[in-house]
Amino acid sequence: MRVNKLEGVYLPLVTPFHDGAVDMESLRRLLEHYKGLGIAGLVLLGTTGESPTIEPDEQRALVATALDVVAGDLPLYVGVGGNSTKHVASGVASYESMDVDGYLVVTPYYNRPSPDGLIEHFRAVAGETERTIIAYNVPYRTGVNLPTDTILELAATVPNIRAIKDATGNIVQSLDLLHRAPDDLAVLTGEDPLYFTSIANGAAGGILASAHLATTTFVEVAEALANERLEKARASWRGISAMIPTLFAESNPMPLKYCLWRLGLIRSPECRLPLTRVSQRLAGELDGIVAQLSAR
Repeated sequence: MRVNKLEGVYLPLVTPFHDGAVDMESLRRLLEHYKGLGIAGLVLLGTTGESPTIEPDEQRALVATALDVVAGDLPLYVGVGGNSTKHVASGVASYESMDVDGYLVVTPYYNRPSPDGLIEHFRAVAGETERTIIAYNVPYRTGVNLPTDTILELAATVPNIRAIKDATGNIVQSLDLLHRAPDDLAVLTGEDPLYFTSIANGAAGGILASAHLATTTFVEVAEALANERLEKARASWRGISAMIPTLFAESNPMPLKYCLWRLGLIRSPECRLPLTRVSQRLAGELDGIVAQLSAR
């Protein structure tokens, strides 16, 4: 069984677009940029990657390009989600011929299954692969919460569910999960503002959209805490934490793409409908963040 231990900063990569098409030129530029900055791995086709708007043939082309550019230098995980267990399982199976390291599988959205339905869903999906599954709990987007007891049952009974992306926004639930999680289950926070708090309380790392910016500083925070250098970790965190609320002030990844465009990493800040573009007011605030980053 091909199961990896996950720890550190994972980047849920944006999907760049230009004139309506996936911008492979910008994708290659992003991948070359990030693979040398100390991140632990990449996640493609997650929420930040606007996966619901990307057609299956585009998805496979995007993953193939990423595998070509990364060339084994970084682990690469693919987001696969939906509210039909059969379709999600088929989605995972469709990537098995590609050399990806595993899958980020979000809880089924909209139909709001009970805990037993969630367990059966993840068991069925995980049964399509021997690669690592990262279960993704983001109830404010999906309408369903993956309770800690359910997560622990999955970890105990499904050998390749070895990580959880915890994006509940509920610090009490997150701390309970961190307290009770077995050593072989990596808890990766998906709540960017709680990154420092989560690592300090035992999280293995994070899957963080805001780590597209000041990437090495996000990495420094985790490394400093791992080496019990608390003051260094605090100083690094204070240098980046103030920008995070602004990056989520309007729908992700619109603000993030605007910044990446202004930094010259992608050709366009374009998103696909139903997402549009940042407001003029927010653009001014983001320009301030870009200026600060450029001055470093």
